Amino acid sequence: MKNLISVLIVAFLLTSCSDSVEDVLNNRREDAVSKFNQLYKCYELAKTIAPLTDDEINWETKDAIVETGESNVYQVGLESFKDLSVPLNIPYDGTRRREHADMAMLFNIDLSSHIEPHDYVVNDKYSFNTLEGEFTENAVLHFLNSKYLVLNRVVEFIKPQYISGDEYDAGFVNGDVLVFDLEKAKLLGGFVLNVKSNSNINVGEGDDVNSELVASLNSKVYEEIKRKFKNLTPFLEVKHNYHF
Repeated sequence: MKNLISVLIVAFLLTSCSDSVEDVLNNRREDAVSKFNQLYKCYELAKTIAPLTDDEINWETKDAIVETGESNVYQVGLESFKDLSVPLNIPYDGTRRREHADMAMLFNIDLSSHIEPHDYVVNDKYSFNTLEGEFTENAVLHFLNSKYLVLNRVVEFIKPQYISGDEYDAGFVNGDVLVFDLEKAKLLGGFVLNVKSNSNINVGEGDDVNSELVASLNSKVYEEIKRKFKNLTPFLEVKHNYHF
């Protein structure tokens, strides 16, 4: 286990030190195309899977790594696959929503054949489609080195609504999270997601209360995904912040 992690970390460091972002984009485009092909195989399979009722991930090997930089776990939402021609502003779609859209742009990959109808708001500013900065370099390498896909599927989303004073109608998110072996495009399992708004609110003067309520629910969903994934993946070794 430790030897495997050490090898992966060394490989990552050698790649990041020896190649610029431009070099990686030019030299590993075929790898990126292959990665998108595997992602879409998982997506097509995910559309046929009935809603989960149990929490279980049947890991075949103990090599999932979620450390920043060395991570081989990739998280994104089901709706992200509908249109990658432009970044979309999709709630609860995973922390890698932006990277997922921009990878196609950075590697100049035509995914127009995968576009499906959607009703999500397009946000042109929701992008880091640039070759500048370590953040972009890490995102590109993370995309290429991913072995596992964590796929959020939101079935029901009710926004919390502010009433007055400290009163509001609670919102909730129901759905599930599928976990795939990305290299095999094989479902390993997943877990159910049922999250309700907090029972109290703390909003400052001048804040957009409804936006704050939604942001709070969003954060709670993300934390629940992290908690359940970690609990179902007992061999994870986290040295710093848990992040994927």
